Amino acid sequence: MAPSAQALIDAARDAAVGGDWAAFRRSFAALRESCAPRIARDEDLRQQFDMLGAAAPQYDPQGCLAAFESLVETLGEVELQAPGAALVRTLELRGLQPPEPIVRILEALEREPDEPLRAILPHEPAPLYALLQERGFTWHGEAREDGGYELLIERA
Repeated sequence: MAPSAQALIDAARDAAVGGDWAAFRRSFAALRESCAPRIARDEDLRQQFDMLGAAAPQYDPQGCLAAFESLVETLGEVELQAPGAALVRTLELRGLQPPEPIVRILEALEREPDEPLRAILPHEPAPLYALLQERGFTWHGEAREDGGYELLIERA
């Protein structure tokens, strides 16, 4: 079974912190491969992977680690639905003023309607549900331990 994307992130981070750049490159390459479908759709993500892949971390370890953490932030909360499945897009929407979270969710669904979308919100987005239903989406949500609300949206 292939390692999860989160396991690859953790391995690359541990290698970078420990200065083991050969292990970092191996973990980074495996992470890049696991993210290939997403990289193909997202120019910013591709540029981040390209830049970090071309870096010489042994000469600027702190810069490399900072760039890696920026990449991880761009990826969002990475999770594999099942071994070999595509990554689930995640939008971190806490801290935005209404109606911006709903606008961003609808824009993301319009761009890639057949890809699942996870949204992390400050609270349950009850006004969103009718809009999702009108557009042919289903959803499942639950409260998070950190006080937020997590919603998984998929094409019906």
